[in-house]
Amino acid sequence: MKTVLMIAPYFIPRRRVGALRPFKFAIHLRSHGYQPVILTISSPGDRYTELENKLLEEIPVIEIQPPFDRTTNQKRDSDSEQKATPLLDWLDKQTPIDSWIYFFLLRYFKIRKKVKEIDPDLIWATGDPWSGLWLGEKLARSLSKPFVADFRDPWTLAEVNLRDRSPFSMKLDRDVEFKILQNAERVVFTSGLTEKRYLDEFNLSTDKTKTIYNSYDSRLIKEYENETWGENLNPDFLNIMFFGRFRRLSPVTPIADALRMLKRVRPEDASYIHIHSFGKPDAENSQIIRKYGLENNFICHEPVVPEKMLPVLKSADILLLSTNMKREQVIPAKLWDYLAVQIPIFSITANPEIGDIIMRSKAGIQVHPEEKKEIAELLHSFARAKQNGETFLLSAEKEIPDRNMYDAKHTSGELASVFDELLNNE
Repeated sequence: MKTVLMIAPYFIPRRRVGALRPFKFAIHLRSHGYQPVILTISSPGDRYTELENKLLEEIPVIEIQPPFDRTTNQKRDSDSEQKATPLLDWLDKQTPIDSWIYFFLLRYFKIRKKVKEIDPDLIWATGDPWSGLWLGEKLARSLSKPFVADFRDPWTLAEVNLRDRSPFSMKLDRDVEFKILQNAERVVFTSGLTEKRYLDEFNLSTDKTKTIYNSYDSRLIKEYENETWGENLNPDFLNIMFFGRFRRLSPVTPIADALRMLKRVRPEDASYIHIHSFGKPDAENSQIIRKYGLENNFICHEPVVPEKMLPVLKSADILLLSTNMKREQVIPAKLWDYLAVQIPIFSITANPEIGDIIMRSKAGIQVHPEEKKEIAELLHSFARAKQNGETFLLSAEKEIPDRNMYDAKHTSGELASVFDELLNNE
């Protein structure tokens, strides 16, 4: 069995979306002939679930302890408000890549020594945080190992930046990104539109790139499939579920605008709609909900660990998919979780690739965020259907196609095939 070093700055038990992609790959790669070894940043405040412990029994996880970690304090998400001094704000603005770069620079020789002892056959690294790709490229070049760069999101080509950047740091980001793209033997993306844009912008060879979608994992959710969560929802209302937190990357505006529009013309139908989310909305989105007078429509729940997701999703009438309209190339990770159940998906996104996936899966419908009137009309029809005990005809087809191609076992096989091709061509 060949060994792959997987550099994932964020990894389970850290409760961030970015931790799930490498985790889902890792727990399946052994069945495809690769022994993963994980290199990650320690997250002392978090704990493995019993199932996560079991799945990671045969997978070494090397945790590097940071002197401090602002990303886990108060269960912050990547774009939540952070209290910082003017000095830290200035330093963050000037820092290329991300602030973890200082930590990796400080520990680089210790990390390199450990990786040399492992002697992996190849190195895979994911971003963001983009320091993971920087570290992977540097180690691979130093130790003469093949390198696979995994772009979980667009980097410098992203339309939405989560931190204020100086021209200096943006220029260095572009230079580092270019170096990584040139030196990586393979580059993997999570969206076909992202891959296409990088191919065009950086003049990459199509033989060098591949799109491997995120996924759901049947092993993570199977154990809890008979549990119930529906007692948290009032069956007398139309329960629309957004399995995430309303924030800058996933703003409440598209659904809130439509709901406010419906409230003006059909207040009785609008009051019948409950929209559930997980984790408190950020300040900006909370303000929008209050400003629109929709406090009774939006219900916030405590976050749920991934393997307990299935009974939560199955309790909904409709699953809401929404992301920042500027992120036209991004596919929200929760889409794959939604595909694990046969609950209709109501996608309010600008990415046509998402619409194609939903259409092929016969999973629901997609509307552009700017189509506020159409969204409001659909909400009205959904509310009336629930009141009348009718089904939600979001898809004209009753037979659901096989969705196993979106299971982590399949996507891990796609990644293993990239490794096979790379090592066999050496």
